[in-house]
Amino acid sequence: MKTNLIFFAVVLFGILNIKAQCNPTVTSPRLGLVYQDKILFCNTENEVLSTQTYSNYQWYKQQWTWQTPNTNPWVAIPGATSQQLTINGYDDQLYYFKVAVTEGDCTAESPAIMADGYVYGLPSMISTFTPGTYEEIGPGEFNICTGASVKFDNTFPAVYGIHTWFKCFPGNIPPSANDPCIISGVTGDSYTATESGEYGFYACTEYCPDQCEFLGTNSFVKLNFGEWDFCKSLGTGEIKTKGNNLKVYPNPTVQFLYIGKESDKIYKEVSIIDMTGRLILKKNDHKYNEPIDVSSLAPGNYMIISKSSDGKNEFKNKFIKK
Repeated sequence: MKTNLIFFAVVLFGILNIKAQCNPTVTSPRLGLVYQDKILFCNTENEVLSTQTYSNYQWYKQQWTWQTPNTNPWVAIPGATSQQLTINGYDDQLYYFKVAVTEGDCTAESPAIMADGYVYGLPSMISTFTPGTYEEIGPGEFNICTGASVKFDNTFPAVYGIHTWFKCFPGNIPPSANDPCIISGVTGDSYTATESGEYGFYACTEYCPDQCEFLGTNSFVKLNFGEWDFCKSLGTGEIKTKGNNLKVYPNPTVQFLYIGKESDKIYKEVSIIDMTGRLILKKNDHKYNEPIDVSSLAPGNYMIISKSSDGKNEFKNKFIKK
């Protein structure tokens, strides 16, 4: 009787042990290097996803969306029935992946991972004007008072490295060194314009140095400097950009975001912009200790722009929505 009980215990332990090992996970060389459940890779490269050894495999993918929760269906990848799956940055960017496995009578799915693209998202440009010195005369075109200036910033400077700034539409992309539209000697992520022109940039990403992006002529900004009727004397009304020196916390955040400090009391305007330069949220007269609910935002990087109560100071900070 004792022998039978021992035999039964060994068999039961073996069954439980098999089930306990039916717990697949996805691994890859760059998974988790920046974010735990994301792969950040360049659009000219491949990445190999792997899981543990099982009897059968089926890989699935789901397209990313801004919606929360994601309502896109999980789709079985035809022919993806081996232990490894090769994906690439051109076709598989902004997709979730998971694998379903079987081992004996055990069937299980891995947690999903994401092939992310916002590490080198399409460029966008922020334009900062001085109040009282400009007039918008059409989409992307402004009359500017002589003596004033307009500051242009790459919305996500951490993504891009060396920039090529233009004062007119370039003749070729990638730009040629002798293109007269190139602003000589300017390679940073911002430029301050003081003369008429059509401004934009071309830049290469830091994470993927061989991957470069053009702002696109539709996103260029045209400035016409002159002595316009609306022009006022320049002086104390100029907005001063303070950079990333405003406290933003917690960062990363899941639901609530706080900005600023008690001495500021109120911010005249707070805007959140996504990786494409699209305005996601805007608040007026925001108190420093009021939470900003960002729970509905999709996970990723965002820019938050805050203006002081008198409108003279502007703060630009980046935060991560988990």
